[in-house]
Amino acid sequence: MKTLCCALLLGLLLCACDASRPVTPFRYDNGDDYVREGLYRIVDDRGRMGYADASGRVVIGPRFAFAFPFEGGKARVTDTGERREVPGSRGEHWYWESDAWYLIDKTGRRTD
Repeated sequence: MKTLCCALLLGLLLCACDASRPVTPFRYDNGDDYVREGLYRIVDDRGRMGYADASGRVVIGPRFAFAFPFEGGKARVTDTGERREVPGSRGEHWYWESDAWYLIDKTGRRTD
């Protein structure tokens, strides 16, 4: 019995260590981000953005301050900047301001 309990405990620990954290879709237009070119934007608990495929598998881990959807095989991303409210929107609309935008491909490699 003691051996069985130890085996079950070890199995639970191994499963817990291997369990991946669920991805959180980026919220856009009052709902989850749309899948574009097979990928949608995700966000981690620090607010960093990345991309997952339609099945929820993380393709590009969250590492960007902000990221736009893919278009033509590329996405515009930045590592810096800040969120700004659109004047007159009473906090409902916002945009990301940065002077350091660049393009990535679907593997996360910088393309420009």
